[in-house]
Amino acid sequence: MAVMGLPGAGEAAQRLSPTQMVERLNHFYEIATRAVVARDGTVDKLMSDQVIAFFGTPYNDREHALRAVEAAADVIAAMEDQWGGTSLVAAAVGTGEAFVGNVGEGGTRDYTAIGQMVNSTHELLGHARPGEALLLPATYTAVSSHYPDAPIRTITIADRDEPVAARAVSVRAPAAARAGRRALATIMVLDLVNSTVIASELGDAVWRELLARHYGRMRELLAVHEGTEIDTAGDGLLATFQAPVHAVRFGEAAIDADAALGLRTRVGVHTGEVEGDQGAIRGIAVVIAARIGALADAGQIFVSNTVRDLVAGSGLGFEDRGVRSLKGVAEPRQIYSVLRSPD
Repeated sequence: MAVMGLPGAGEAAQRLSPTQMVERLNHFYEIATRAVVARDGTVDKLMSDQVIAFFGTPYNDREHALRAVEAAADVIAAMEDQWGGTSLVAAAVGTGEAFVGNVGEGGTRDYTAIGQMVNSTHELLGHARPGEALLLPATYTAVSSHYPDAPIRTITIADRDEPVAARAVSVRAPAAARAGRRALATIMVLDLVNSTVIASELGDAVWRELLARHYGRMRELLAVHEGTEIDTAGDGLLATFQAPVHAVRFGEAAIDADAALGLRTRVGVHTGEVEGDQGAIRGIAVVIAARIGALADAGQIFVSNTVRDLVAGSGLGFEDRGVRSLKGVAEPRQIYSVLRSPD
């Protein structure tokens, strides 16, 4: 269960018109809903200045605690510095048993989650500060390897006999994704090859499960190679890296990991300047990375001349793929493929 709220909404309502307040709340609802759905969660309620969601039901229950924390972190990062302050969103995440199903009668039925864990998570939100997610102990046990340094905060919750040792996960938007800021980044675009055919052969339920395993593995590899996930539109992955060699090494590991799942992957990498916009990135560098990736076949990593020059001395080898015209890019670009060592 993840509950995300706007602690500063009351103060904002004092200085904003009703129309402005509604616009900002709708913006929050949209970002939160997108983040929850992207992590295979279910939005329970949009309630005042809160978004309530649950994970692990009705499908894809693996790593549901991590997906809930990541969704909350995505919303906190995306909403940073949106209303003239810094971090606007606070969140609480709890893990445990709950009743999930339809409650009520007639026209007042509601699909929701009920239980002590749900109540505790709601109350925990009241103790969270803007820019952080507070995790109940069971949640932190499930995700501790991803947030090993999260400090303990002892909190008294009404429905618990003893104070709770919650963990506080602080969230900051990545520098390249902060609204209105330009930064140099290495952009990596990953695509699954023939995914439509595979999805049709497997069926929706099995395909969703396979995609969940794919993205779970990709996120593990991003942590290892110091990458930042930006978007997972469709069945692809857009990520940024501070160093181009990390992006290439991630691509190699991702191709191998997907092959173990029976998936075929291609990767494009380019380094250039990007502009952040509400948690997304944009700019010609993003287009170039995507177009370069589209030239590759399954199992290949294609890179720009810029990337090849920047990784000189890293031990990576390249094959010249010629000067290619890229759709939407004014000038042709020199393209290289990464030479992979045989296992």
